[in-house]
Amino acid sequence: MHKTRKIIGYSLSFILTILLVIFIVLIILKTTIFNENYVLKTFDNNNYYKLVSDKILENMEDYMRSSGLDKEILTDLFTEEDIKNDVKKYLDKIYKDSNIKFDDSKLKEKLVNNINDSLAKHNLKITDQEAIDSFVSEMVKLYQNEVNIYNIVDNHVNVFHKFNNILNVAFIALLMVCLLLLLSIILMKAHCIGAPILASGLILIFLRFVIYEKIDFKNLLVISDEFSKIINHVLTKIANDMALCSYIFIGLGIILALIESIMHAKRRKHHKKLKIDAMQ
Repeated sequence: MHKTRKIIGYSLSFILTILLVIFIVLIILKTTIFNENYVLKTFDNNNYYKLVSDKILENMEDYMRSSGLDKEILTDLFTEEDIKNDVKKYLDKIYKDSNIKFDDSKLKEKLVNNINDSLAKHNLKITDQEAIDSFVSEMVKLYQNEVNIYNIVDNHVNVFHKFNNILNVAFIALLMVCLLLLLSIILMKAHCIGAPILASGLILIFLRFVIYEKIDFKNLLVISDEFSKIINHVLTKIANDMALCSYIFIGLGIILALIESIMHAKRRKHHKKLKIDAMQ
């Protein structure tokens, strides 16, 4: 009976170790990638809106070179605050399932007015309105592509929602299962409760090592330089969080193992004393 209980205890500890690792990874994901406030804060801290603004203006300048129009048409087209608000709308679409659509009327109106002012300043008139309309549309697309991270939001919003829903269900299910396994191991007194916690910490620190070894954070390029900087920051945060959790788990596991070892030694000493007293 005692041997069977030990086998069950080791099996439960092994399962608990794996589930604890998955549970911690889910927590880290929920507090980083799947947390809109964290993403917005990361954008702010990494000067993302300024970088995107500079990139948009650079792309617009490249596109308009063959148009014959003056560079002054780009004056005051948008601000960093405009970009921030538009990025927030796209993020709300991901995280809050918002149906808010991008309103390009303000940008188009400013661009058209700037073009008309520039032409009037040089005593020129519009001879091909269709060409102007096409030019304005393309310029607005350049803006949208950067703000919407090259349509990554629109193209993957449904996948993100499904994954986020699965993550929420898995988080609750894993929490309940882990608590149940912990309670079972404690009640059975079949195995040291510190062992699975310690093992989970060691696995987490190994995973962090693998992430740093396999991913070249500094030279990582995802979609654009601006977005790559954000991805780099997020991955670094995930790796650091994994390291922190691993240290906590390793420390907690060692402490629990020592406590249980001391208690076990005291119980053995007590039983031995009772046995000696019974023999006398």
